[in-house]
Amino acid sequence: MRTPIPENQAIEACRALFGEETRLTREFLRYLQPGGAKSAFRRLAKQTHPDLHPADDPATREQRAAAFRNILRAYELLNAFLQQRQTSPLRPAPTARQAPTPPAEPEPAPGQRRNAHFYSGPLPGRPLQIGIFLYYRGHIPYHALIEALVWQRRQRPPIGSLACRWGWLDEDAVRSVLATRPLVGRFGERAVQLGLLRSQQVQTLLSFQRSRQQKLGRYFVEQGYLSPLELDRLVAELQAHNWQFRSTAG
Repeated sequence: MRTPIPENQAIEACRALFGEETRLTREFLRYLQPGGAKSAFRRLAKQTHPDLHPADDPATREQRAAAFRNILRAYELLNAFLQQRQTSPLRPAPTARQAPTPPAEPEPAPGQRRNAHFYSGPLPGRPLQIGIFLYYRGHIPYHALIEALVWQRRQRPPIGSLACRWGWLDEDAVRSVLATRPLVGRFGERAVQLGLLRSQQVQTLLSFQRSRQQKLGRYFVEQGYLSPLELDRLVAELQAHNWQFRSTAG
């Protein structure tokens, strides 16, 4: 049986691939997708693979080779962690007895971008959501997309709290769902598997939860990646893009 990869090792691998400027948290790991890790690895591989820089002197080529080996190990570890995540949910956050997380670096002022790399290439030929669209259009780096999703998620009231407020669950039932680590899935899915909620109730809770969160585009405006006018223009482009592929599929 393969030894589980600890979260701290996955975070260090993220640091190697996404850079020191990225705020790395459990939420970052929760939302990170294999495509984002692969994109970061490819970007760094172009910079460090010695075969892509044949004119370098031997010492520089050796430095590039060492750097490439480091990011390759980081990518392989992170890729294995993401595969592991598909079958096992992330473990609970560290308790207060463990070493505290170092404080995050100050946020850049509005209008200032982090020293980050932006995607350059074609748009995928499929319907996209706004955050992914902005990433593929080269307006935001991948770590900003993750941070925006975390920002949006923090505004949602927990499903368990909503279910208690509406009288569908009590506190003992919520604790039972949270304690079911062997069951894979989010809170609502596990509550359905345990017979504590119906699928229709979960969908109602999710709809209400989403209605309480800010739109994702607002984060990118507040962080200075886009102006309100730019966001409106890009939303119109996104609608045209999605309509093209949905009409083709139809």
